Amino acid sequence: MKNIAIIENIRSVYNVWNIIRTADALGRDVRICGYTATPDTNPRVAKTSLGAEEHVNWKHFPMTESALEEARRLWYMTLAAEITESSLALDSFVQEKKPLAVVFGNEVVGVEPETLKLVDAVVHIPMQWHKESLNVGQSAAIFMRQLR
Repeated sequence: MKNIAIIENIRSVYNVWNIIRTADALGRDVRICGYTATPDTNPRVAKTSLGAEEHVNWKHFPMTESALEEARRLWYMTLAAEITESSLALDSFVQEKKPLAVVFGNEVVGVEPETLKLVDAVVHIPMQWHKESLNVGQSAAIFMRQLR
């Protein structure tokens, strides 16, 4: 089974197409949640993803909780890509022999607090210098590449 990128309440269509194209390049599925634009609801997503949306297995869920429920039914381990006091560094995260469903949150507020309570683990990208985080598209690319 393919790992899944779950994108929650992403504001920018450019971030959405970036994640869809990365998922296409790395063979991942995508679950689009909340008010995030989909290729069906916003023509700019389809236009800028350059056809990747036709090859990526994507679905829309009004609520992230529903996408996580689907992942659990299929025996996925669920993660949130977020920096918290108790989150694990991505480079020290030990992946079980299960496929992963990783939630990527809104560009400003990150993964919703309610969603953080629903996942099996919270994992962050260690930052080396001054900035505390990356763009959601960059973060998703790093997670999708690192976690197989």
